[in-house]
Amino acid sequence: MGPLSGVRVLDLTRFPPGGYCTMLLADLGAEVCRVDVPGADLRLNGVGVGLSRAKRSLALNYRHERAMEVLRKVTGWADVLVENNRPGDLENRGFGYRQASEEYPRLVWCAITGFGQDGPYAAWPGHDLTYTAQAGLLTEIIAELPWQPENTLSLPIGGLFAATGIMSALFDRQRNGRGCFIDISLAEATTWFLSGNDASLTADASGLPATPDRRLYECEDGRFVSVAAPDPRAWAALCKGVGLEDLAAAPPAQREPADAADVEARLSAAFASRPASEWVETLGPRGAAIGPVNRGADVVHDAHVKARSGVVEVEGVPLPANPIRLRDASGTPATSTNTTPPSAVGADTESMLAAVGYSPDEIDQLRAEGVVG
Repeated sequence: MGPLSGVRVLDLTRFPPGGYCTMLLADLGAEVCRVDVPGADLRLNGVGVGLSRAKRSLALNYRHERAMEVLRKVTGWADVLVENNRPGDLENRGFGYRQASEEYPRLVWCAITGFGQDGPYAAWPGHDLTYTAQAGLLTEIIAELPWQPENTLSLPIGGLFAATGIMSALFDRQRNGRGCFIDISLAEATTWFLSGNDASLTADASGLPATPDRRLYECEDGRFVSVAAPDPRAWAALCKGVGLEDLAAAPPAQREPADAADVEARLSAAFASRPASEWVETLGPRGAAIGPVNRGADVVHDAHVKARSGVVEVEGVPLPANPIRLRDASGTPATSTNTTPPSAVGADTESMLAAVGYSPDEIDQLRAEGVVG
């Protein structure tokens, strides 16, 4: 059932941030219906099976003059509406939050955009790299430019904050009986990740340096391990575990900078003598703060991931499991990962329209006119 059981979500989004958001809500028990373009290929939107699973689908032709009429009526089914249109776009077409809130005052409306609903950048187009760079996170990860991440950062971050905002708004609605508008900026959500470093937004900001006790080491089999042992206990466990007991007494922070290269070289040589898995299995239990550097396929076979069922399969595709694990006092899980395959585009058009009062003849007429698919 899940903690959000009974909550209905209408997903108007076309891109991954909305998909991440509503996927998480579905895993927590919400009933989610995508509003898709008739004949759309979900893979072309970057959402695919991973972000479309556990969702129904209504196909609506937004270009048709009656589209907003249908959308207005279908919105009555929902507790939450999520969209990623440019600011003011839906309102200019006759059905934005202002119009919706008059008819459905309990509706929670979440708008996910690159830069938010106002400000000088609000109408600007962009992509993940645009927002991650503007947010300050790009240079916080690696100071030397140019570089760019090989996967998206701001999109899942924004989706997570959208889901958090929606759940907060639903909780508030229980107290005051009213919905609200949620303005999620992907850039702002990404900047929030800098909160842990007080110097991040100052002129002298600098990231964590790569030191012998905090870096990646290549092992005999070509794989890497991550070492993060700046505290004396972890550092001592690491040094003793790799056979360099003489280094254990003084972590790199207590040494002269000139010693760092020698310490790093000795650790590099030690790690190169055995496969990564052996080092992880040997040093991990000793408290050496070491872990494997996994690529995608490695995650699926990681012993810890397998033990916690951290990966699920949907239509043969391995996907990350829902990381929010709620349990009651008896230990019974209250959340899970909804592995229902995604509905084909338009598969639920008829049932959704019927649920909001359209008769079979009216649905047939809408199809004949090309309003829905």
